[in-house]
Amino acid sequence: MVAARTASLWDRFAAADPGLLHLAAGLRAVFGLTLTLAALTVLDQSSVVLLAGGFTAVVTSLAISDLHPRNQFRTLLAGVPVALAAVTAGGLLAPFPFASRLAFLLLIFAAVYARRFGRRGLDLGIFAFMSYFLSQFARIQPHQLPQLTGALAVAFAAAAVTRLCLVPTTSFGIHRRLRTAFSRRLRDAQQATSDLPADSLADVRRLERRLDRLHASALLLQEFLYEAPAGLLRDTAAELERTARADATAQRLGVLAIRSSKESTASSANTLTVDPTNRTGCDPMALRPGAAQPSGPWRHTTRQAFQVTAASALAVLGGHLVSPHLWYWAVATAWVVFINAEHTGDILLQSGRRLIGTVAGVPFGYGLAVLAAGHTTLALVFLLACVFGMFYTPSGSYWAVTFFITGSLSMVLAVLHTLSPELLALRVQETVLGAGCGILAAALVVPTSVHAVAEMRLRELLLVLDHIERCAPQAGVAEPAPDARDLDQALEAFRKACRPLVHPLNPRRAERARVRRLLERVEATVISVPLRRAGAAGCSPRDGRPRSPGARCASAGRRTWRSSSRLSARSGRGSARG
Repeated sequence: MVAARTASLWDRFAAADPGLLHLAAGLRAVFGLTLTLAALTVLDQSSVVLLAGGFTAVVTSLAISDLHPRNQFRTLLAGVPVALAAVTAGGLLAPFPFASRLAFLLLIFAAVYARRFGRRGLDLGIFAFMSYFLSQFARIQPHQLPQLTGALAVAFAAAAVTRLCLVPTTSFGIHRRLRTAFSRRLRDAQQATSDLPADSLADVRRLERRLDRLHASALLLQEFLYEAPAGLLRDTAAELERTARADATAQRLGVLAIRSSKESTASSANTLTVDPTNRTGCDPMALRPGAAQPSGPWRHTTRQAFQVTAASALAVLGGHLVSPHLWYWAVATAWVVFINAEHTGDILLQSGRRLIGTVAGVPFGYGLAVLAAGHTTLALVFLLACVFGMFYTPSGSYWAVTFFITGSLSMVLAVLHTLSPELLALRVQETVLGAGCGILAAALVVPTSVHAVAEMRLRELLLVLDHIERCAPQAGVAEPAPDARDLDQALEAFRKACRPLVHPLNPRRAERARVRRLLERVEATVISVPLRRAGAAGCSPRDGRPRSPGARCASAGRRTWRSSSRLSARSGRGSARG
């Protein structure tokens, strides 16, 4: 009995953190920081050296986003020269303020432009930016560079020891934990679907959350499998197919249960209609008639490099007016709000979350500093707790990440005996300034609207659906879906592009409702694709009649897909006319 309860609790814990990736990241950051500070303390280094080493130890966890241990070590090794070069440049240019600021802007442009080279480019850009930021925050001078170089070497060595010995992971272990998390979330979604009453809005929302969590877990597992090293599985394609089918089946059943619940209360009977003749809210151009495609000579990374550089330049100027010594906080905010952002709507959401987390974190951090007043050990414990919270917080809760960052900063300032309410208030002002600079640059420098990106992502999704429909397997032929990853990525890109439009704070209620209906229809179409392929594989060779429930569910998906194809054609003609 005890063993069963323990296993159940562990399953739920694993489901809350698929692959235990956040737990591992948090533990690595805490252990790496602890080892670095301990080693530098034994070497009797100054507070500036301790700050540089501890900061770098945290960045080594922050800047490595790859799922596979082998690729993580490659990024870690590549980050050593990048971090050393950035810190050295910041220290050597410290006596020349204008040249230092100009070099910072050039580095920002290069770091953002490097995102075009994929995940490692993004990670190395973070290494470069954060290391130069460290040189400004610690006010590093040229004569301190030899000691700081040693501190950075200690921090990277501590990160390597942590990953190899203290929190070791393997591709096999991560895969096993991701599978466990997916299985648990699948059972939770199935249970919520079977227990859904006929008229409970709260239970409908609970089921929707579980379906979203299940799909996120499926995407994470699929991403891991596509980048898995050779020999991890005997048949990676079969594993991908099973994951896609299980996710699609659960999503389809959940959608049908939600529609049945809504129709029973007559509250939104037409929300998920798949009748091709009902075009209400389905036209992609209804997002914004006449919107231009975000195409042309500007690539996304090039466009964003100019935007972030312009925002940072404004933040440097405005930050100096607010505080000549702490202007870099505004630059940090202007940099961060552009990470994983595609359009102005994303910048608005990121800026709002950054500001909320900072404002909420100020009293939290100051309260911890008051509790730890005069007790350095307690302050360090609070610092480690905030660092762990920073990494363990789900990536979707950016405001919470910022909350713990502000708490960590408060603890660092408390240990350095420089914390004051005025300083924290100044951080809020610089955050507001940096967010405003980011929004202004996104709106004025080669702007990309949320409507244009949403339309582009929808067309890309419909093109993938068209390709899958044309390449669908014939009856009696079972083969894996080669486009499953493209389809999932296209759907996630479309969802992400539409987030500002369906956000509760969007003042345009009619537009918000139309985009939500469009999202529901598109999701219903995508969900039906693996089931339709399964149904085709399960048809009888003699009479061609489907003999599986999945095949019967596929007929609705076919009708929705044909409707979506007509929408795609209309969308293309509309673009041609515009």
